[in-house]
Amino acid sequence: MIVVEEGREAGLPSRAARVDALRRLMGTPDPRVGHLARGIRATTHRYFDAHVVPLVARDWPAGLEQPFHDKLRIGACDLYASAPYTALFCAPKRPLLIRVVTDVGNRMDVPLAPLALLGRGAMELIGRFAYHDEHRRIVLISAFIVVVDHVFDHCMAQAPEERAATLLDVMEGRATPDGPELTLVRSMVVAMRQGLGPVERAAFEAAMERVRRWIHAETKAMLGIVDPTGLGHRLAGVEGTIDGLLFPVTRFVDEGARTWMYDVSMFVQVMDDWLDYELDLRSNRPTPITTGAWTFDKLQAAWRATLVGIEALVRASGLESPHYVTFIRESYVLMMHEVMEAMAARPDT
Repeated sequence: MIVVEEGREAGLPSRAARVDALRRLMGTPDPRVGHLARGIRATTHRYFDAHVVPLVARDWPAGLEQPFHDKLRIGACDLYASAPYTALFCAPKRPLLIRVVTDVGNRMDVPLAPLALLGRGAMELIGRFAYHDEHRRIVLISAFIVVVDHVFDHCMAQAPEERAATLLDVMEGRATPDGPELTLVRSMVVAMRQGLGPVERAAFEAAMERVRRWIHAETKAMLGIVDPTGLGHRLAGVEGTIDGLLFPVTRFVDEGARTWMYDVSMFVQVMDDWLDYELDLRSNRPTPITTGAWTFDKLQAAWRATLVGIEALVRASGLESPHYVTFIRESYVLMMHEVMEAMAARPDT
């Protein structure tokens, strides 16, 4: 490998320059739409406190005092939970109250700021008084994704294959958890299964199968097995994450939402790899960036495809007014900017 200069490998610019390139690519977020994101997060944080924190306090109390707890809250509430809510607002079969709000927003030709305030107010009311099971499941699956990823990478000392087998056995109730971290994993699975109807149960079990594939893919990556696609075994994680996030709203969304969310999740993953290039080189884990399968041109095309995709998703749901399509697109852009800035703020260690 040719070292161009310290912090630059194989011709890639420095990390700071890569962050700047992402900011230019993603454009300037419109602060006028920020109220919708704040409304979503107020709901996710409330349900996190009600349904995730008690599980952590019971099963892994030391975790409440560790830096991971902040990572768990941010990852679950501010990152992952935004996805199913975005899909819900664009769903062809939106729940009645959400349909009323989105139809009103579609008809109101008003500036973005008051439209965002309407969305925030509606989200606060819906979060407090309606669809409690959906809110609970959204925050539980969002937290579960963060916990499983952390436990598999940082809390298990076995060899990769044994680690995967232990984690899967605990998840599926075939083994007694050995330690507080695995106890929390099992408790989250039990909590997510509670009260599921036939449609949600089928979606949940299908999502768990995707999660199993993700864990097996992570094992291959740890073992250094080459992914013939050049994606560093990332695809299974993308599909497992999105299928999991969609299971709470499976009665309302269609395959268009799933396809778009796969694209967004892959963009986020490769953006993460773009930012963590030096770290991944030091860990000897191939990623789409370190293998050269993804260049900045592909990252650029992927971002633009998600913008086209969100507009198409909104229109396909019958919400076709130009101001409303713009509002949803700009809300997505703002939330993705916040994700990118959070990634960029992490230390490169």
